Amino acid sequence: MEAVAARIPATNAVPLPYVTITGLRHALGDCILGVSFLLATIPSASALSFTLAGAANVVWLAGAAIMAVMSFARFAPRTSTVNLRTLAASGVMLIVPCFMRPTNLSTGALATTGLIFELFGVVLTQVARVYMGRSFGVLPANRGIVSSGPFRWVRHPIYLGWFILAIGYAMSFANDRNIILIVVTLPFMAWRIDQEEEHLSADLEYRRYMDRVRYRLWPGVV
Repeated sequence: MEAVAARIPATNAVPLPYVTITGLRHALGDCILGVSFLLATIPSASALSFTLAGAANVVWLAGAAIMAVMSFARFAPRTSTVNLRTLAASGVMLIVPCFMRPTNLSTGALATTGLIFELFGVVLTQVARVYMGRSFGVLPANRGIVSSGPFRWVRHPIYLGWFILAIGYAMSFANDRNIILIVVTLPFMAWRIDQEEEHLSADLEYRRYMDRVRYRLWPGVV
């Protein structure tokens, strides 16, 4: 009888909650981030055309749209750092470039170079994301250490690709607004990288990865 009773599940056990505060906070963050990227593409979408500038705009829109989609398909972090500092650095670094506008169309070599930069930035960003999978994050967090693909050469290839994409767009549409936004973004990107590495350095695996891959953004430079 004791063996039979042991197999009968207890009826008074408290069920685990299907919805948690942590889960809701994670989902809300995903939605806010994804919607922000989608909304930022609306002004640029009105400037599409079958021209070199139109192609540059398409690449920019594709990059922002992919950022939005990836924001909805992320693993929940093992650990994370959420405070005003991390929100400020991450928000400025990723969202501010989305407010560049397609005015003052460049021509000639500058326009061509801008499109090349955009294409390179999109390819680098998306290849790095393929290797990262659903471990992609915005705020400093540990979703697992990725060290393959572009991560073998630099520790932050996604940030590098996003920044190159933004520079290419600013070259394709060279106006004061776009240039100022790029200049504003750079120090916040450096601040965001510092925050992420400070958080991940608590993981022995990441400290070993830092020993193997010395450069953050560009091999042999920084």
